[in-house]
Amino acid sequence: MIWLLIWQMAAIFIHNDILLAGPVEVGRTLVKLLFTADFYRICMASLGRILWGFCLAFVTGALLGALSCRFALVGEIAQPVLAVMKSIPVASFVVLLLIWQGAENLSVWISFFVVFPNACISTRNGLEAVDTKLKEMADVFGIRGIKRAFYIYRPSLGMFLMAGMEVSIGMAFKSGVAAEVIGVPDFSIGERIYVSKIYLDTPGLFAWTFTLILLSFLTEKLILKVMGLLTGPVKLHGNAGIPKDQMQEEKRENSEIREMTGRKEDTGQSPPGEFVRLSHISKSFEGEKVLRDVNMELQKGNCYLLMGPSGSGKTTLLRILAGLEKADGGQIQKNDSGEMAGHGHRHDKCPRHDYSLRTAYMFQEDRLLEKELTITNIMLTTKGVNRQQVEGAVTDILPRSCLYMPVWALSGGMKRRCALARTLFYEKENEDVICLLDEPFAGLDDETKERTAAFIKRHLKGRTLIVATHDEKDAELLGGSIWRIAE
Repeated sequence: MIWLLIWQMAAIFIHNDILLAGPVEVGRTLVKLLFTADFYRICMASLGRILWGFCLAFVTGALLGALSCRFALVGEIAQPVLAVMKSIPVASFVVLLLIWQGAENLSVWISFFVVFPNACISTRNGLEAVDTKLKEMADVFGIRGIKRAFYIYRPSLGMFLMAGMEVSIGMAFKSGVAAEVIGVPDFSIGERIYVSKIYLDTPGLFAWTFTLILLSFLTEKLILKVMGLLTGPVKLHGNAGIPKDQMQEEKRENSEIREMTGRKEDTGQSPPGEFVRLSHISKSFEGEKVLRDVNMELQKGNCYLLMGPSGSGKTTLLRILAGLEKADGGQIQKNDSGEMAGHGHRHDKCPRHDYSLRTAYMFQEDRLLEKELTITNIMLTTKGVNRQQVEGAVTDILPRSCLYMPVWALSGGMKRRCALARTLFYEKENEDVICLLDEPFAGLDDETKERTAAFIKRHLKGRTLIVATHDEKDAELLGGSIWRIAE
């Protein structure tokens, strides 16, 4: 209000509407415009042309940005084009387009050329900024296609696109109307501003400028709101709005589910018989040996504990089993039919998606989707179980209330248990899946460790378990064969 007052006082002092029209006079002119039929036609025509150019630029720019991120050659080819588009003045584009195709769709193309580089660069930067650790998690659990794009790429891409859009919308309106002022197409805000200049109609100039600012502001808020809904976390409804008697019924159902899944603490040890054999596995980083001639025979359904001090190679061995690292030498062989496969599978020739071992991996870091709900993170990798079953089982190690909280709001210990549940519920009934747990009890107190160890045993379902830990007490909680890695 104080600026309006200053503006009005300045207009009174100058006392010349041609030099400076005050807010009162501009307001009268704007009200008169609101009661004319052409006002709305002009606004919709300019808005439509600018938005069409904006949308066309963002779709094509995003496509080129994605291709540039995926293919380095495309990025190299596109880089000089984008640099030229960013540096050439809008006036030069306007003159060229007037010569080439006239004034009718001039604002469409000007908006396009101004927005296109931002859309391309924002998309490429957003895709390049995706957390590599989350991409590895998605690789291990087989999250691909639409699901991968939605949960792994969408949050990072959305942040960059929203930042790019916030800048681009204002630029599109300013450059689009500037093009209309030069080209003077019929029924456009630019034409009205040009006419106001010809007739020295300063109140009209201010009124149309205010209209342009308002249209730009409302359009920006609407587009950013829609983008926020599309790129924000998925909202599931937990207990909110559920009648109390229905919640009690759900608790009874969840208790029945826990009984069905079984509380018998059985390690599920299988009869002797090789399932996977590691032969002479070695790995070095920057010339320093991490693993030396590792030999190990795994039996289906058994529990194996990798013991050793920090830095002894436990995590590296798990990453090799998961196909995230290539061993420098050695073989990993899998017995699918009762006999060991003679040829084996060499890591230096076998990419992750062709790797023969199927693994569920609890990483040393939690690697959770921080903005998504806890239940969403757990259900992200589940196969063969529904949400109600997962809720009923997971409440043994996590409070039910935290299942519908975003992960960022959880404590470190809760995040650890969420990551564990995600791992154990991946292809739960598939005995060929090997569960890899890297320090699963980190950050847990003794009582919680005992409950978590019992939870692991209940939900193995005959699968082989390999746990990396340096704590003897943690190993005792799980039992199984201890395999020590020398530093």
